[in-house]
Amino acid sequence: MTSATAADQLPKPSGQHAVGRLSYDWVDSTRTEIYAANPEDRRELVVFVWYPAREHAGELSPYLPQAWTPVADFLGIDVAGLHSHAVPDAAVAGDDSAYPVLLLSPSGFPPLLLTAIAEELASHGFIVVGVNHTYETAVTAFADGRVVPANPAAIGGALGPQTGSHTEVFRQRASVCEYKAADLASVADHLERLNSDRAERLAGRLDLGRFAALGHSFGGNAALEWCRQDRRCRAAVNLDGALWSDVGRVGLDGPVLQVLAEHGEFAVAAEDAVKAGAAPTVEWFEAEKAILFGGWRTVQQRAHPGYTAQIRGATHVSFMDVPFLPVTDASIVKPAIDATKIKPQRMWRITSDLLLAFFARHLNGGAAPVLDGLTVEYPELTVGPP
Repeated sequence: MTSATAADQLPKPSGQHAVGRLSYDWVDSTRTEIYAANPEDRRELVVFVWYPAREHAGELSPYLPQAWTPVADFLGIDVAGLHSHAVPDAAVAGDDSAYPVLLLSPSGFPPLLLTAIAEELASHGFIVVGVNHTYETAVTAFADGRVVPANPAAIGGALGPQTGSHTEVFRQRASVCEYKAADLASVADHLERLNSDRAERLAGRLDLGRFAALGHSFGGNAALEWCRQDRRCRAAVNLDGALWSDVGRVGLDGPVLQVLAEHGEFAVAAEDAVKAGAAPTVEWFEAEKAILFGGWRTVQQRAHPGYTAQIRGATHVSFMDVPFLPVTDASIVKPAIDATKIKPQRMWRITSDLLLAFFARHLNGGAAPVLDGLTVEYPELTVGPP
């Protein structure tokens, strides 16, 4: 049985552009692959790119290519027959514009599971480069047919059970986020080369002077960490990511948007959280709570400017596509979906409008009154770290 019907679909992009999607496999010869069995392996990444395209009557891309469907099986979602709104390898929009570039970092799953947000941004004139962080997803499928399974170390044991010293575990999470941030830097390097290669479809169409990053969960930490370190990044967005790395302690100097879910799990006494199994020890609970809220406050205070908003009724998975998709009763995401009190379409619209306004202001120099009146525009929002 499923908790939704197969007729449930992703929202249609609202922008003026059609959307194209393509993918690349890139190897960074300067970096070792720390999660591989072979210590000589180099870091290899698959990226998916959504971009403004010409209107095209061609067949739409499948939501998940066949080789990636074990991801759906692992999460307990049904994607059979589901298509995106993007045309594979479509011609780039014909206005000859160079578009701002957004690096997109997910966590524990491919960027394809953030398709609804990526397509919406692309339809409004952004090139979204979604990075699949190898070994953290159920499978990573390369173009030559190789399929690499997940390595639990690549998600820092986040799927539990949580055991051992919290200091050691939190340091491991920080290391995961730092490695992901290095992935973003590597992809930025590859994009610079691609943009000057006339043989590439997107050559000359990436405005690398308008570079930004966004991410979800560990990917939100990675996006902010990359932007803290790399001056190519002009703006950063964190979608409900705890900040385990240095950026949560020192912040970053630049525009930052944080969009957060509700976190009622930290509104209880530490002893009650331990009894409920939400944390192994009182010390663990208090340390994690301090990192979570302290990091968000530090970033808010030190960004120039900083915007932080919490969406009432949202959970951690609300930023993903899964609330739109049929979910099995045994799905590992079903409890979070059941706890979600905001409708998927409304959640997607609020998140997309915040992203579009933020990037319009800080990459395109446009007006973004939504950012100045968040609670007026959206009563579901509470402004400021929770």
